Amino acid sequence: LIDDCGTCDTDPSNDCVDYTIALDGVDLISFHAMPEDTGVEDIFVDITGYDPGVLGEGTSANYYDDMWMGTLTSIEPTDGYWVVIDGDADLALEDGIPTDPGTVFSLHRHTNLISYPFAGSAPVEETIPDGAQGSIDAILGEGEAALNGVNGWFGSLENLIGTKGYWFITNSEVS
Repeated sequence: LIDDCGTCDTDPSNDCVDYTIALDGVDLISFHAMPEDTGVEDIFVDITGYDPGVLGEGTSANYYDDMWMGTLTSIEPTDGYWVVIDGDADLALEDGIPTDPGTVFSLHRHTNLISYPFAGSAPVEETIPDGAQGSIDAILGEGEAALNGVNGWFGSLENLIGTKGYWFITNSEVS
């Protein structure tokens, strides 16, 4: 049996998916499924007419004069990205291979710009392993945040979403 991604198995978790991310000027995004070609020029090809800039943690790329410039050359499913465009557009991804559900993040102390690399959404307190929660002080999303207090998580950010990026603020290294 051949599935949607050409893999010979019956596991639906590795079937290719198509999805779009709505962009409205300045957006903190991530990718829960990536096509084989993950170059900036491949992922953002359909929005070059909007003068895009893409910023990752400590790296960036800007589309200028019909070419991409900067140190960001490929997109990772575990990273979050700020995307800045002129106007509104839909970023379409086709034949994306879902991120391995066993993915483990290795966060360094202080700020980490990461993804929620799964389709759909899940509550913050259920997403982060119990052993790691004490090392995470806050999670900042686009216009929302969650703080880790003595009585658990509180704030406007309740769920992590598969097309959104997040700043995880940590007080120590944690996986």
